[in-house]
Amino acid sequence: MTTRLATSKQTGVTWKSVAVAICLIPLSYYWIIAGEVGLVGYALNTYAVPFYNVVFTVFLLVILNNVLKRSTSIQLFTANELLTTYILLSAACALPSITLMTILVTTVGHAFWFNTPENEWRQLFWDQLPSWLTVRDKDVLASYYQGDSTFYLAQHLIAWIQPTLYWSLFVTVLIFMMLCINTIIRKQWIEHERLSYPIAQLPYQFINQTGSLFSYRIVWIGFCTSAFIGIFNGVSFLIPSLPEIPIKRIGGWQGFGHLFTEKPWNEIGRISVSFYPFVIGLGLLIPLDLSFSGWFFFLFYKAQLVLSSTVGLTKLPGFPYIDRQCLGAAIGLFLTLLLFNLNYLKNVIKTAYKKNDTDRHEPVSYRFALSGLALGVGFLCLFSWQIGMSFWLVPIFFAIYLVIIIVLTRMRAELGFPVHAMENMQIDQVLIDVLGTRWLGKSNLVSISLYRWFIRSFTSHPMPHQLEGFKLAGRTGIDTRRLYYALIGITAFGAMMVFWVILHIFYQHGALNGGGWSYGFGQRVYSGLQQWLYYPKEPNYYAILALIWGVFFSGLLIFMRTHFLWWPFHPVGFVISSDWGMAYLWTCLLISWSIKWAVLRIGGFSAAQHLTRFAIGLILGDFVVGGLWSSTSIITQKQMYNFWP
Repeated sequence: MTTRLATSKQTGVTWKSVAVAICLIPLSYYWIIAGEVGLVGYALNTYAVPFYNVVFTVFLLVILNNVLKRSTSIQLFTANELLTTYILLSAACALPSITLMTILVTTVGHAFWFNTPENEWRQLFWDQLPSWLTVRDKDVLASYYQGDSTFYLAQHLIAWIQPTLYWSLFVTVLIFMMLCINTIIRKQWIEHERLSYPIAQLPYQFINQTGSLFSYRIVWIGFCTSAFIGIFNGVSFLIPSLPEIPIKRIGGWQGFGHLFTEKPWNEIGRISVSFYPFVIGLGLLIPLDLSFSGWFFFLFYKAQLVLSSTVGLTKLPGFPYIDRQCLGAAIGLFLTLLLFNLNYLKNVIKTAYKKNDTDRHEPVSYRFALSGLALGVGFLCLFSWQIGMSFWLVPIFFAIYLVIIIVLTRMRAELGFPVHAMENMQIDQVLIDVLGTRWLGKSNLVSISLYRWFIRSFTSHPMPHQLEGFKLAGRTGIDTRRLYYALIGITAFGAMMVFWVILHIFYQHGALNGGGWSYGFGQRVYSGLQQWLYYPKEPNYYAILALIWGVFFSGLLIFMRTHFLWWPFHPVGFVISSDWGMAYLWTCLLISWSIKWAVLRIGGFSAAQHLTRFAIGLILGDFVVGGLWSSTSIITQKQMYNFWP
């Protein structure tokens, strides 16, 4: 028994670390949801990774742990327990984002509350919406949208229990499948290819290397630099007469594109300038060739827009179809990964069906992972058929989804860019471009609309957090098998907590009294469905050609990288070139690339190590001070300075 307890403490996944994560989830969810739906300004915690609220919270635990250890010799947590808490909390905090489950909850009753004689939603698609996934009772919805009530009434609880349980089950199975995929690819990407995992460097350094990290002066220089900017701008927000240090989206959300009024430059679109300290810090952790590809392909994308206008091709609506090019590039990257890892995958399958223990160091056996993946696919098929999706469309829909999230996970493992919304790859728009609305039919259009909450944006997606957790576990000795099951349990708990926190907030404050995200996505979903049904669309063959070109171009870039060591361009940079995050953060990436290139040329490897420490300090300073302002805003219910976005 003693040996078992000792092993449990060494591996980090203890009842203590799991219990702390569970206790922190409701508080974290309230922080995220209240900020992101606009109850107190806008604080988009989950629109960049790592999530600053998680870093801030665990950093406070690290400080508390070290203070108690030095003053009383009491150690509340081991480093691995704190790291486990960080991993579980990061994966859990992906769920309540307005890029994932928050927008799901806001659509559950939208079609029934906002139905009017003018929009004719009742006649158009009410009969196609499953009663077990929606709330139709106008009395229940009145309190939800108008507020001044409580969720804790029998009528409200009964109305919401069924959609809560069914959608939570769906989310849990979907994320369980991601864990199975991560189990299969873990060894190849972490141990064989040894990818850089820039995002994972931050928690490892400030949790596992706390003492040695803060013994370096360069760390404190980075920390104080970003902390000073955050404090100064926060005070400036409270005292408007004080100037602000300009670091955020100079040019605003729209950027400078509208200033170009003459052809062909008026086609340049959204472009902004930013100097976020934490983004520059993360850029310093990214491999040099990958950060170069990021900002280069953003400018390459803008050059395509200008060149298209110059030669008159913008007469074709949507040309040069950059979003379809980026999706094609993602598909091309997936196919090359599949080709290069084919022998590895064959060995995984062989190992799964042999009676040996060569996979004993994996989170679960390969047989379990493959079987779980197959069962998950079966569940998704059954669920999708029940909501009206055709038999032939289900594998196409989820195949595209799996391609996108696997490429996303690979991109985080290699590039580590903090914002990857990938809203240029919305599966519903892709299917309409390729098949048209007539081919899809009403039933499929309704079922796709019900799924839009998890295909609209991928910034907070949980799958990369899982693999980064396995990376950290492998580096520190955390038991990956315990971690695997803890992640499943946290997901099931977290999915239901998202519903509970949102319903608690909106029955009190009213969804109509929040910002646009508290009800606006539902309007986007059902108005879009209305447009599809009123105005059918034919396949867009130019968009299909752009998609095919993206596949070819991505393959060409991979071919050049594998045959010529000097080739600096990587397809992951092209995949995110038209993403909204790159429009605001490309200057941060350019600055960090320039600094890192100069330091490596002048100072070499030893100077690069100091640069990494400076980057960690820069990120932590921004997140700690930014987290203080944000949490103060939530506690006081008064808007404070938002350091991001």
